Amino acid sequence: MKQHILIFAALAVFLLAFGCKRNPDFIIPLPEEAEYVGEYLQSSDVRRIGHALDTAPTRGTVQWENLETGYQFSMMVFSSDRAMGKTTRQFSVLTINNDRDGEVLNLIGTSTEKNVWKIVAESSAAPVGKAARMQLEVTPTPVASLSSGKKFPGFMVEK
Repeated sequence: MKQHILIFAALAVFLLAFGCKRNPDFIIPLPEEAEYVGEYLQSSDVRRIGHALDTAPTRGTVQWENLETGYQFSMMVFSSDRAMGKTTRQFSVLTINNDRDGEVLNLIGTSTEKNVWKIVAESSAAPVGKAARMQLEVTPTPVASLSSGKKFPGFMVEK
């Protein structure tokens, strides 16, 4: 048993001494920076998304326009699951800017308490090309707060 430990320790010292100098990324992969989607969303847009997660039925559509940025949004919840005190909703948000460029954000929201959502992206944003602008009525922004209190960096892409 002691021989096995000694051999293992010698091998570890050898690899650390010689292997890491040649290619440290191979032995210890360095983490990539986090990727975010929807950086252009303002806190009012994120509050609307959270409110829709609280109130919209599955396969229901919620639409709004941010008059400050000119972006239009159309959100649909595709699935809802409640298990062991946790609600999970998969949804997509189509965003359309002033130039009619559209992209889709595929997101997952999880909640363990009422009106509190953790939202992450399933994948990178997917451009959809030119999209038609909608005629939308102005609606009030829901009252809510964001947990960070900082500038919204976007939704983190889960890898």
